[in-house]
Amino acid sequence: MKTTNKYFVLLAIVVLVFAALACGSSSNTGSKVAETGGESSTQAPPKVEVYKIGDVIQVGNHTIVLNSAEVKGNILHANFTVENKGSEDLGVSSVLNFSAKDAEGTKLEQNIFDCGSSGLDGKVLPGDKLRGDICWSGATKMPIKIYYEANLFGSGAIVWEISQ
Repeated sequence: MKTTNKYFVLLAIVVLVFAALACGSSSNTGSKVAETGGESSTQAPPKVEVYKIGDVIQVGNHTIVLNSAEVKGNILHANFTVENKGSEDLGVSSVLNFSAKDAEGTKLEQNIFDCGSSGLDGKVLPGDKLRGDICWSGATKMPIKIYYEANLFGSGAIVWEISQ
């Protein structure tokens, strides 16, 4: 009897995971809603819009801004602000939602310990903001692209290009 219950629970979990994957086909793309400074980008890839520092990007029920980005040595240091404009809590994870690649497409290693001040991880309550830093090591071949995927099971990503 207990073995049957274990199989039933396992089957229920598998069904729920597949249902979440099927329903979670929301997009990770966004659209620029405002500009907070910096120069305009004159060239963007034909299929993927590439944003610049200071662009306010609407993604679902929240906005995200890359406030600053600089390379020191081989460390890319980026500062972001996420604002929850929805009615439910928003989870942000620097490890799960963000990645970076160099000009050759090599994925950079996230550098958690040498990043300095506050990280960009946590819960953002409705109407609240979270500002923090993410760092990656191995930033030697420019330009570098930073990717933000709000929905891990969705398609596309928000992309910023850093060309210091």
